[in-house]
Parts: sequence; C-alpha cells; structure tokens
Amino acid sequence: MPRLRKPTTANPRKPGKRAGLDLQQIVDAARGIDVEALSMQSLADRLSVDRKALNYHVKDKPTLLGLMAMDAFSARFSGTDVAEADSWEDACRIYGMGFFEGVLGVGGLVEYLWFGGSVAAWALEPSEALFQRLKDAGFADETATRLVATLISLSLSHARDATQAAAEGDRPRTRALKAALQDAEPVIYPNLSRIAGLGVDTYGNTQMEVMLDMLIAGAGALLGKNATPAHSR
Repeated sequence: MPRLRKPTTANPRKPGKRAGLDLQQIVDAARGIDVEALSMQSLADRLSVDRKALNYHVKDKPTLLGLMAMDAFSARFSGTDVAEADSWEDACRIYGMGFFEGVLGVGGLVEYLWFGGSVAAWALEPSEALFQRLKDAGFADETATRLVATLISLSLSHARDATQAAAEGDRPRTRALKAALQDAEPVIYPNLSRIAGLGVDTYGNTQMEVMLDMLIAGAGALLGKNATPAHSR
C-alpha cells in the first residue's frame, strides 16, 4: 500500500538553517513591522519561514530589538572620516560625535543598544581606525584603550540623556534643580540659584562638543607622560 504524502500548502514555510536567512534579512524585515506588533512569530510570518529558522539567528525579541538598534546605529557611524582626520584630536572628535549622532538616530530603540557580544562587530571599522590614529600619535596601548572606553561611555551616556530630554520635552536636570530649590532660601544656595536661572542646555551638540574638548585636553596631557617611544612603535 503506498504511503500517504503530507498535504502541501501554496507557500510552505522554510525550516531552520535551510531557510537561507541572515541577520541583515531579519533586521530589514523587522523594520517593516511596528515595534508594538513585532514578535518572533509576526516576523516569521512576514519572512514566510518557520519560527525555528529565526531562533537559529535570534533567540528572542529583546535580542532582535538590540540587533535593529545596532543596525540603525552603524548606518550612521563610519570609520572613513576617522581615518582621514587631520589629527588624533580631530579623529576623537569625529568618533565621539559620530557615536553620539548614531545613538540619537536609533530613537526609541536606544534602551536596547548594547555593545557586547557578536553585534559589536558592526562597530569595528571606526574603532580600528581610531586606535590606529592613537597609535600613530604615540599613545601607549593601555592609555588608548582607556581613552576610547571613556569616549564611548561619554558619547553613549550623553546620547541617552538627549533622547530622554527630547522625549520629555524639557531639560530634566534644570527642572529637578529648580524643584529642589523651590522651597529653599536663595541666600543659602546662591551658586545653585544662579545656575538654575541660566537655563543652560546641557543636552545638545554644544554640550557634547565641550565634553569632547575636555576629554581630549586630558588625553593630551596623558600623552606627554605615557607616550610610546618612536622606536617601539
């Protein structure tokens, strides 16, 4: 007696590794789904694959959102300008501002932006270019490593602050300071009262530029103390 064949559908789902998916295909498809409606199942449906095909590449929705965030970030963060900068100082400024603007471009996905694991590969080019500029300038490897780590932390933190301020429609630090001083005697806190009245914007590009200048000035001082001798480069 012949075996019965399983019924087929007009659009059979592709299983597992045989689906031929890669991370970029998955991210591109996910962008076409509203974040609120996005799930592993809705994405699998959009790609016409079995959900197991997605699990081979992405284990869950938070991981997927992290990939989407990193992809949006990397589209705005390139190593070309870093490599072609006129000086190591300009290379740091370009890297820092590029990082800052890249994170801003992620928008509502910023909370999922994490530079760990395999997704960090998408930020390799600009980092490689910056380390080369620092090496050429004479920075010791350890000093360069600490400088770049500080630069990343500064840029990421400020971008997240700026994103929060934009979402709230005001300047949270100024608001909090004014609220704290509301019931206090101005004579007791004259400096804080004066600063609160200035209303300085510490969330935009100008603040980022000032922080970069401060960091680079400090790095320049360290370079004089810890530079790698030319014969050992």
